[in-house]
Amino acid sequence: MGTATAEFAVVLPAIVLLVVVLTGAAAIGFSQLRAFDAARSAAREIARGEPQAAVIAEARKHAGDSSRVTVRADGGYSVVTVAIALPDAIFFLDEVDADATARYEGDRGGPS
Repeated sequence: MGTATAEFAVVLPAIVLLVVVLTGAAAIGFSQLRAFDAARSAAREIARGEPQAAVIAEARKHAGDSSRVTVRADGGYSVVTVAIALPDAIFFLDEVDADATARYEGDRGGPS
């Protein structure tokens, strides 16, 4: 009986560490997916000719209100960058971000 308890006491920290690492990896992965989805949605809005305020609102709808959204012109294209801050418990990485590029439709020369 004492041997099983000792073995469990040795293995338990490794199991807890594994659960913490997997939970952190899942949080990073899901945040990265949200950032990609938000950037793609915002790029579609730009391609449709929507104003910049609507583009940012669309990105924040997918990424969350605390996300940081930037739109910049690059030639005849627009690049949307969405950054999402990670929880403080993930101390080795502050945020995840994603970019999406869209070509302006019609005569538009840049974000409005």
